[in-house]
Amino acid sequence: MTKPVLILTRPAPAAQRFADALPDPILRRVNIVFSPLMQIVATDAVADLTGYAGVIFSSANGVAHGPKGDGRTAYCVGNKTTQAALANGWQAQMAGRDADHLIATLGQIRPTAPLLHVGGTYQRGDIAARLTVKGLRTQAIAVYDQTLLRLSAQAQSALAGGALCIVPLFSPRTATQFITDAADTRHVIALALSGAVADSLHGVPLKGLHIATEPTAGSMRLALETAVDWDSLP
Repeated sequence: MTKPVLILTRPAPAAQRFADALPDPILRRVNIVFSPLMQIVATDAVADLTGYAGVIFSSANGVAHGPKGDGRTAYCVGNKTTQAALANGWQAQMAGRDADHLIATLGQIRPTAPLLHVGGTYQRGDIAARLTVKGLRTQAIAVYDQTLLRLSAQAQSALAGGALCIVPLFSPRTATQFITDAADTRHVIALALSGAVADSLHGVPLKGLHIATEPTAGSMRLALETAVDWDSLP
């Protein structure tokens, strides 16, 4: 029987890390197709930290394209981002698993402001604006851009040919790009990082849709392992 096709749509390095972390029983059950729907590219912006009491990182990409920490304070979304910031010289702490949790945490601990959110061109959560409303003056700078890509010919062939495809989707933008570009979604089991990602798939004909319990790559792998009914698949 033809194996299900696991289409990995994250930027290339992240997609490879996701695949490398999958357990052997899953790897034996699928054919992996790498088809990044987004690439991360640096902007010309340079984060000048003069006058800021600390920074906010909502992704590891912000850390990678931002300045060195040199022991300065950083508030981070998620463990991966926090670890990246620590490795880049920041005195970093995880302030939430997503933007909403970070805003709630900073609203409680009331760190010294002003703060600078070092992130990408496309941001969800309105972190800087919402913190400013709470009395924590925050500005934002985009040090990287998230450029959308088309599905690969190999991915389109699997979708158009009626193969069962399992597609983890990590953001509303890439979910929208996927359904806009996909030849056929009727044989797709989609795994959504969050409810917001799942909302982007509303009304799309799918074979199945599962939402990760937490917005992390680990939870997405767990959804792939446990939420998908492997016994019913080829």
